[in-house]
Amino acid sequence: MTKKMSLLLTGMLLCLAPDMKGNETAIERKAIVRDVVKRINKRMKLIGEELGIGNITTYTARHSYATVLKRSGANISYISESLGHTDLRTTEAYLASFEKEERAKNTNLLTSFL
Repeated sequence: MTKKMSLLLTGMLLCLAPDMKGNETAIERKAIVRDVVKRINKRMKLIGEELGIGNITTYTARHSYATVLKRSGANISYISESLGHTDLRTTEAYLASFEKEERAKNTNLLTSFL
């Protein structure tokens, strides 16, 4: 790992520790989480550019995590729990949307070839 990559990762980890006191309202917690995710995504973008893989975000990381688990044969209830879903149907819909995106992407590849 390069020194630059190490610094980027260190900065990203520092974003994970916002100054929370524990007595925040739900609205304040939501704002803090939104800010942390925004800062993490900025760091992830830099890391993706450094690695030459483009813009990566917390969404793409979550998407990749769930997809790898599913394609590896993981139990959907495990995936659901890992993603923090309280209803299995949420996970099923989440994973189905990936399959739909993948089919559309493959269709575009095929039609652009023709």
